[in-house]
Amino acid sequence: MKEEGGALLEDRGGIRRHQSMQRLQHGEQAMDENRTARVVPDHHGNLHISVKKTKPILGIAIEGGANTKHPLPRIINIHEHGSAFEAGGLEVGQLILAVDGQRVEGLQHQEVARLIAESFAQRDKP
Repeated sequence: MKEEGGALLEDRGGIRRHQSMQRLQHGEQAMDENRTARVVPDHHGNLHISVKKTKPILGIAIEGGANTKHPLPRIINIHEHGSAFEAGGLEVGQLILAVDGQRVEGLQHQEVARLIAESFAQRDKP
């Protein structure tokens, strides 16, 4: 995931909207005590984010892929009833560069969505 500057606002529908996001400082791992995501920045400024399966659904929507006008997929919303919302760490606007170590550059939208869904389904049950 690559950050694109800013913070989040939560609307009444429980969906996070990207306005600006704060960059992690000094390579520290970000982990709010109420959140279950593990966020680790690498030396390129990309974030490696692990989301624990705490709900039956991940709860993110993406756009983009090799067959779209956005060649790299990005998160367009995070639903309040999903593991991603509860965990924190994932933010609207972040680009998805890889899923479980598999790079997604060059994959079509459907392939990326399937890869994310299969990865989440294989995690331990909530």
